[in-house]
Amino acid sequence: MKAGRGISSATAGTAIAIALLLSSLAVSPAQADDATKLAQGMMGPGMMGPMHRNMMQRMMGGALPPGVDPALLPEPHSAGARILEYYCTQCHNLPGPGMHTAAEWPQVLGRMNMRMQMMSGMMGVAAPNSAELDILLDYLQKHAQQPIDAAEFPDLNTRAGQAFGTICAQCHALPDPRQHTEQEWPAVVGRMRGHEAAMGKFVPDKTTTAEIIDFLRRHGRTRE
Repeated sequence: MKAGRGISSATAGTAIAIALLLSSLAVSPAQADDATKLAQGMMGPGMMGPMHRNMMQRMMGGALPPGVDPALLPEPHSAGARILEYYCTQCHNLPGPGMHTAAEWPQVLGRMNMRMQMMSGMMGVAAPNSAELDILLDYLQKHAQQPIDAAEFPDLNTRAGQAFGTICAQCHALPDPRQHTEQEWPAVVGRMRGHEAAMGKFVPDKTTTAEIIDFLRRHGRTRE
């Protein structure tokens, strides 16, 4: 009986954590039902850890692009990269630091930390300590998206520039073209097209994509 009460108490605690989490996420009824089933233990004891990431990914739907290969992270062997991979893949795909600008990351990381702390110990989710958070924030801001200064690029008003502005701003701050070399931009744009498709965003046709690549290559950084 004691064991039964312990399981019931743990399940109730998990249900509360999930309810609080749902209040901070925009989820559909079907996604909420997944979370409710998990909280009620319908997926079976001992399944919380293995099922948690899949459940969270379904709840987030198309909110995040496909994950980054850890080997392709900036400074992949640094403490910041290791902390990012360890904590941030518990609930969703591995995000790249370029998803947000340096100014945006403190708020984003604060929101994610709140969710991890909320679920810590109840859903098999580990939460970072303050020292790890500081290292992670430094890493994310160091390698963050560099937003464009529109005043430096008067041809943003051209057809190609407007296509770049419209398409790329669907998912993140409009990037400074000098973040990549002209040789790198075609592959970067190709990867972004895949992300747009995966997230249900508008994917430009081949002609528009070629115009965007041409714009970015013209302004890309000279290879060092």
